[in-house]
Amino acid sequence: MCGIAGLLAINGATLPFQNIQSMTEAMRRRGPDDEGLAFFSGPESQAQLYGGQDTPAPVYQAPHRYSPPGEFSGFYPPDTFLALGHRRLAILDLSPAGHQPMCTEDGRYWIVYNGEIYNFREIRARLQTLGERFESNCDTEVILKAYRQWGADCLPEFNGMWALAIWDAGERVLFCARDRIGIKPFYYYQTENFFLFASDIKTLIASRIYHPEPDWEGVYHSMSFYCAPRPLTCFQGVKALEQAHWMTVAPDGRVSRQRFWAIPVGEIDYRKSEPQWVEELEQTLRRAVKRRLVADVPVGTFMSGGIDSTTMSAISAQEHPGIKAFTLAYEDEAREYDELPQAQATARLYPMQHIIKKVLPETALSHLAEMVRCYEEPFHSLAPNYIISQLVAENGVTVILNGLGPDEMFCGYGRELGLPQWRKYRSWHPLISLLPGRYGKLARLKEEAAAQDIMDYYVVNFTIFPERGKQRLFSLPQAQQWNSYARFKDLYHLQALAFPDDIEALGYMDLVNYIGNHHVYRVDQFTMHFSLEGRFPYLDHELVELAARIPSCFKSHNGVGKYILRQVAQKHIHPSCLTMKKKGFGLPVGQWMHSSLRLLVEEKISALKAREIFNPQALDQLNRRFYQGNADHNQLWLLVSIELWLEAFMSR
Repeated sequence: MCGIAGLLAINGATLPFQNIQSMTEAMRRRGPDDEGLAFFSGPESQAQLYGGQDTPAPVYQAPHRYSPPGEFSGFYPPDTFLALGHRRLAILDLSPAGHQPMCTEDGRYWIVYNGEIYNFREIRARLQTLGERFESNCDTEVILKAYRQWGADCLPEFNGMWALAIWDAGERVLFCARDRIGIKPFYYYQTENFFLFASDIKTLIASRIYHPEPDWEGVYHSMSFYCAPRPLTCFQGVKALEQAHWMTVAPDGRVSRQRFWAIPVGEIDYRKSEPQWVEELEQTLRRAVKRRLVADVPVGTFMSGGIDSTTMSAISAQEHPGIKAFTLAYEDEAREYDELPQAQATARLYPMQHIIKKVLPETALSHLAEMVRCYEEPFHSLAPNYIISQLVAENGVTVILNGLGPDEMFCGYGRELGLPQWRKYRSWHPLISLLPGRYGKLARLKEEAAAQDIMDYYVVNFTIFPERGKQRLFSLPQAQQWNSYARFKDLYHLQALAFPDDIEALGYMDLVNYIGNHHVYRVDQFTMHFSLEGRFPYLDHELVELAARIPSCFKSHNGVGKYILRQVAQKHIHPSCLTMKKKGFGLPVGQWMHSSLRLLVEEKISALKAREIFNPQALDQLNRRFYQGNADHNQLWLLVSIELWLEAFMSR
């Protein structure tokens, strides 16, 4: 796990390439163990290498072609056209051989890479039969040699998570790629003069070449999807490389892109019995967990009391006795989030170290500014990711396993339970549309009845703000032309997919949207803030592909979601975890908005009104309705979050 950055001049443009070090400094938390810079100049792509303030002395003394001779002084060749920067969080092969930017022995291929390839040893063995030799024991070199052998076709061979850039000095092209699910981030900003990329948007801003401005259409859609649906962001001009895509950029401005993998659609296998599916799911999950326990640093798990993380932690403890498992507990005012008794019951069954921390309002809110910086885009709530990541770091663990995924793959949210009702409402749409009501449940009913297909149904049931509610809020004239329903279908080409049933469609959309856009990006931001590597066993692509083949009747069965996973889980976790009502991983923001956060809410809504982006009357009305108990706190906090985001990030 690391941080990557790069700056490529287009058509000979003159750029301040020394600013690459400002970018690596901005990513220090992503990689405190090492820092590397490479400047490429001339028609032969001559590389000039440097370290930074955090580069260990042994790196300078190492014999590798990519070992820098000394620390960057601020000077680089005058004909430089490309700069690459890297911050290292050492996980595998902690020696100087893992330094980046790394190159092949002939100096043609150079890589900066963030992530982990869990099957790198198997790929390395194959490459050795093809004549490749290795200087290190890390996965970075395996990626580099695999690309030399197979080009972009190396990507389907990898099991893992990655964001990477490889400079091919022979073809003079920059190859960029992102993993199948989008676990590792890759942001870029491109003009006619340059291509700029980094692991987070804060680092793009740190370049002092990109000057942040809001993309109000991105903000508009983020009010439905928890963050702007990728590749869009809330920052003007900044894009996210789509999950499971690669792209190439050349110094003459030529760009190409291609998708190398997709979540299977329409491949459901109806031949297997329930016991067969249970066995296959358990074995696939166990393999995924075992892969993610491999590291040269301490590994732990996030463990709430829910099915997903307790099952993952139980298997982890079986494979790695003594593993540390981390749980948050809550005060009386937030019992709706507390799963401590269930987590403790499972922890007692295994040889694991169970570490618990109680969440206090003053603890969470004292870090509000840092949370806003970590979110990078407006968000409708506050999550405990900051607190639990801090807890993990304080206990000397560097790699942490996370239980994300089953809710999206196996019907954990209950979205499918409303399908019969929606079909009924849809037939009554002409009558329902005549009902009065612009807010609350009635407004949501009218929007659901207007949903023409399963994609519209998904957006209605996912969004924080209904479409008409957003349009009433915005003062910008162009907002009346934006439509999150249409944008969602267009971005993910949903109407071209032949879903065999609506439940498969809901799972697919949750994976590409909720997981691939929101969840993994938020977890990455908070774990990396504390120099942690987050790993996701349930998002192993083999498990995702397996879930896509399992019939829907084994995912939601007699009104019970995650049915097939429950059959696996009951062998490993305490029964109380299976009977507990779903609570979610959150903080009691709505309660705090009536107490410790109330003054902040008033201040930020007032400041937002002065910006003339939103309708002041609509803002006042929503504020009033919330404190009267007639509006969802998520809507009001999202608007507060927009103001906090503007104050934290925008140049004007």
